[in-house]
Amino acid sequence: MSDVERPGRLVRAARTIAAGTLACVSLAACASVPMTGPVVPSEGGDGSGDPYGGYVRLLPAGPQPGVEPEGLIDGFLKDLGSFEEDHKAARSYMLPEQSEEWTPDAAVRVFSDLDAVDMDSEVSADGLSATVRIRSNEIASIDESGKYVPAETGTMLEETFTLAKEGDDPEGEWRIQDLPDEIILSQLDVERTYRPFNLYFFNPAGTALVPDPVYLPVSTDQLAERLLRKLIGGPTDWLAPAVLSAFPEGTAPRLEIDAERAVININGQNEADEYGMGAQIAWTLRQLPEIQEFTLRINGEEVSFPQSDGDSSDRPRPGSDYWSRVSPGATFSGVHAYYTHEGQLWSAADWDADNFNDAERVAGPLGAGEVRLDRFAVSLDESTIAGITLGGREVVTSFASPGAQTQEVLSDGVFTELSWDVNGDLWVVEETGDGSRPDDGDDEEDAPRADEEPGTQGSAEEDPPAPGDTALWLLRDGDEVVQAEVRGLRDQSLVHFRISRDGARAAVVTERDGERSLQVGRVVENEDGQVSVGAFISLADQELEDITSIAWRSSDQLVVLGSRDGGTTQALFVSLDGGTPAASAGAPVAGMISISGAPGQPLLAGSDDGNIWVSNDPLNWQNVVEGGSPTFPG
Repeated sequence: MSDVERPGRLVRAARTIAAGTLACVSLAACASVPMTGPVVPSEGGDGSGDPYGGYVRLLPAGPQPGVEPEGLIDGFLKDLGSFEEDHKAARSYMLPEQSEEWTPDAAVRVFSDLDAVDMDSEVSADGLSATVRIRSNEIASIDESGKYVPAETGTMLEETFTLAKEGDDPEGEWRIQDLPDEIILSQLDVERTYRPFNLYFFNPAGTALVPDPVYLPVSTDQLAERLLRKLIGGPTDWLAPAVLSAFPEGTAPRLEIDAERAVININGQNEADEYGMGAQIAWTLRQLPEIQEFTLRINGEEVSFPQSDGDSSDRPRPGSDYWSRVSPGATFSGVHAYYTHEGQLWSAADWDADNFNDAERVAGPLGAGEVRLDRFAVSLDESTIAGITLGGREVVTSFASPGAQTQEVLSDGVFTELSWDVNGDLWVVEETGDGSRPDDGDDEEDAPRADEEPGTQGSAEEDPPAPGDTALWLLRDGDEVVQAEVRGLRDQSLVHFRISRDGARAAVVTERDGERSLQVGRVVENEDGQVSVGAFISLADQELEDITSIAWRSSDQLVVLGSRDGGTTQALFVSLDGGTPAASAGAPVAGMISISGAPGQPLLAGSDDGNIWVSNDPLNWQNVVEGGSPTFPG
């Protein structure tokens, strides 16, 4: 999108907000334990989770003698969850020619439960053929690329099976003659058989890897091969416009995989990005604990990765710190936490009750409280602070260094949200409708009381803007101001917006008719430099209510403040894979109004009474210091 300038409202910064090059290091494992799926580190470290945990091998009963058409299809649906020997059990329900020809296209349609499937059968007059129609609530689908997509409420699964008697003999057994190409599975079978995994691709700047969640069956011994072929084949259709791959389109790998090692052979590449390929492979394979090393061969030559901690330079370990320079987390290992206290900005590197008070005031004018802030965000390299002034009228930035000056970068608006990505780009949300607060030149009503911290007001949120009454601004390097287009939310109010640290996705909370929804969209920039955020997908839509705050916990997981089934507001982990249920991030704490997280770090929460809470485990929260708006960089 072309740059949009509004005289008197947008002030171009006179300096560049530096992002710096992140020398990320391996981070600790994610704290959540999903109800389904593997427990894997979110950003870094050696894979310690077991993707095969919880898998129970199905012992198929096979077709029973003398079974009628509906009974045959009932048994087929039960046994379709067995993937052993290329669906041998399911094929036993088919006529021989159909068994040989059936090639399921890997797409899956998911229904709730076999007991909830309605069946209607019709047998021909000669008794040699029959049709069985099934109907059930469809709760999700898994497309051919492996992307899990929850179905909209009320979606129905309706399919027809054609049956015939074996050998055209009236006394023969019923067998399936024609059936859908998709695999039809119950939710229980999907939970038992499939697991979410991440494929990793680069953000457009090549500064961080971006996870692309896919669901794959773990019931075969070809999991590593399936994962690598999907990785090299490219991202899912949803993420593809927002990312890049070091593997050129159409790359056909030859794979050799044994108990502990994978060998990836790539031919026909004259100018291969060796580190990029290696990083994508390493971050993808570290989810499989059995794969301890890999070898990348390009045009027959083994690629050497001399700093990758393997037994030899051409046999690197997937979990080596060598790959952390493009970590999906896009953060430092020793990242600080930031918060406000008496109008000043403070930072702390330790988060337990004994030493949180060792925090230091941030250098520069914002740390000194020379400009009072309602909200703020810290760049990922921790060099620059951006803030919304009290009343929301301006956005200012300043280096976090002695002698720095504040710079007004946006003005004469009602600004509500801001966040940074790894490229040093600042994203700002502005309310633009008539319902915005009047500019009466007096911000006294917006100022906190003497006993209040900025950012602790608003435990009861103001009414959201009307649909379409928001603008999204992107400050590239803090200098070039452009308007980013938000697509697909015309009938919804934009309540919260957080860019992912990799800059390729955005998490939003929207509201329609008083109901809030958590969604994730992709960020796309076209050849003309136009930026859009769209193709939004709902997350945990049937589980969460009254969402009041969101943050990126890691590259593939959000942490939100919300409730389930009308319960108490609490912190919850939400995975981006679409199928893992939201998980509690600790016992509810009264008055929480803001939440923040970072890869490998504890959670931070602010309460409406001016206290900051920290959670170092999935059960307990500690009150550690007085202050407001606790946040990690991003």
